[in-house]
Amino acid sequence: MKQTLPFWMIFLLATFACGFSPSGATSAPMPSPQGGLPTPTAETPPVETASPSQVPTEAAADSKAVLYLGIMVHLEGWNDDQDQARFARHVQLMREYASLFETYGARLTWESKEVTDGALKWGDNVLLEMQQRGHGVGVHADIGGQKNYDCSRFAADLRAEKEQLESLGVTVRHVSGIISHCDWVTAAADAGYLFTTGNVAYAVMSMPEENRPPEYRNCPNPAACHDTFPSALADRLHPWRMNSGLDWLTPSPNGRLVLIPSGGGLTHMEEDATGRSPGKNEDLTQADIDYFIQELEQAIALAQPGQVNTYYVSWSLGSPLDPKMLELWLQRIDVYVKAGQVEWRTLPEMYDAYVK
Repeated sequence: MKQTLPFWMIFLLATFACGFSPSGATSAPMPSPQGGLPTPTAETPPVETASPSQVPTEAAADSKAVLYLGIMVHLEGWNDDQDQARFARHVQLMREYASLFETYGARLTWESKEVTDGALKWGDNVLLEMQQRGHGVGVHADIGGQKNYDCSRFAADLRAEKEQLESLGVTVRHVSGIISHCDWVTAAADAGYLFTTGNVAYAVMSMPEENRPPEYRNCPNPAACHDTFPSALADRLHPWRMNSGLDWLTPSPNGRLVLIPSGGGLTHMEEDATGRSPGKNEDLTQADIDYFIQELEQAIALAQPGQVNTYYVSWSLGSPLDPKMLELWLQRIDVYVKAGQVEWRTLPEMYDAYVK
């Protein structure tokens, strides 16, 4: 004979089920890729002494881990304000590369040194055009790296670079090329920048000698200590705020300047991976692309839900790249974009996601 449960028992069972539905469940904090501190949640506030890879970003991504991918292009080496024909060729290449990237839904981040001077002198405002087309634009200062540099000038010199680029109508929020024995963090913040990019190992020279990694304790100049830093990929996948050049490796929730750590150079991915000196070779090769994809896959595997995961590489234009090889690189990346594992972002967009 079929039995019917009493109404009071049905009510209790329904209440019990609702109280433990997935929407009301909480999960334990996820461990970091390095097995260290758990990823902070609302119940586990950030720990200031954690390594950069273990500090929560300020914006919560969705539950799916997505890697924001970018490319930083330094515009230098063409004497743009001295030779109009060379300037015209330089900006022609910029437009061609921008159009190629746009074909794949990708955007570049241009960091200008000499093109700013050329645009002001020759009247072709390619930098404002690039920003209006959705690409990122910032300053590549290349200031402060000389041992005899007067640190008292640092903020004023950086502010002058910012104001010069802003005179073209460009919104300027970030700067690269500021690593120094001086307090480059405070100088950039005082100059009005919100974030910095493209750090290499020489940046530790602003720290007390005893706090520097032994292998970079006495760097003679930026070129001698130009390694990607921090060296561990997991420590370069999340932005963090910095208090000053004295302790910039320790994230500071109230720091005025954000660091978006950099990956390696696109045109010497093979040399970096194998320990060979890149020399003057700035060609993009099949081997460079293969090694890039290997590191990209590692970065995807390390990306964490609930954090803003960032990864970008650099290129100096500088040397033109073979558009066929560049398109092959974009095609290889597009597989991961279509799979939802990677999203193209400019560096300013990465900053926006972090502080949102």
